[in-house]
Amino acid sequence: MKVNSGSVISKYVCDINKNKEAMAKSAEKLASGLRINQASDDPAGLVISERMRAQIASIEQEMENIENSSNKLVVADSNLGEIQGSLSRMRDIALSAANEGGNSQEAKEGYKSSLAEEEKNCNQIVASASEGKQQLLDGSPGAVADVKPLAGLDISTSEKAREALAEIDRKTAEIAEIRGQLGSTQKDDLEAKRNSFSVQLTNLVSAESTVRDVDMASEYTRFISKEIALKSSIALMAQGKCAPFKAIELLKP
Repeated sequence: MKVNSGSVISKYVCDINKNKEAMAKSAEKLASGLRINQASDDPAGLVISERMRAQIASIEQEMENIENSSNKLVVADSNLGEIQGSLSRMRDIALSAANEGGNSQEAKEGYKSSLAEEEKNCNQIVASASEGKQQLLDGSPGAVADVKPLAGLDISTSEKAREALAEIDRKTAEIAEIRGQLGSTQKDDLEAKRNSFSVQLTNLVSAESTVRDVDMASEYTRFISKEIALKSSIALMAQGKCAPFKAIELLKP
């Protein structure tokens, strides 16, 4: 039975073209590291992957928001710590001024001046504490606390010094309570949310990678397989009395 050489060559050409196309797709996947480079690669997989990417972006934004909130609390706590330090020094001054015995007029003036300086420092910290352009302690929208400024503590007499001492103790307790609330918010709320989002993000990234990323070892094996098949088809066609220069042309991109 006589075989039509034209049909045989056509079959080889068809096989060669299919293998070249398969190699090109495989090379694209190997170069990009992705199994899905265009919708036709896996339409359903692409839809799933894009949904996952949207979820990943949303979680990343949530985590960034948490980080910003956490930074605000850290900065606020640092400023509150400075206020506490200043209040502690003010307490020592008021306690000394409350001594009914041996305070000279010069000493009283010194206490008064020192207390006024510390009071000014406390109020300045409250007014200037900020994260970027956001005020933190003045009770304004977005602030994390509302710390009222100290109002003219008077230690000119022992009695007034004791009253000032009581006010300083009250303010110290207020600052300690605010710091406790901020610490609780950071640990029990923000850190818990961040840990939860971190687990979700890890799982989603892993799942999205499974859907979209290529298995490099398997894809490289596929590429080599198609390359061998291509060369075999060219060799077989050449043996079928196809002009050598045509076979070489088929190897060109």
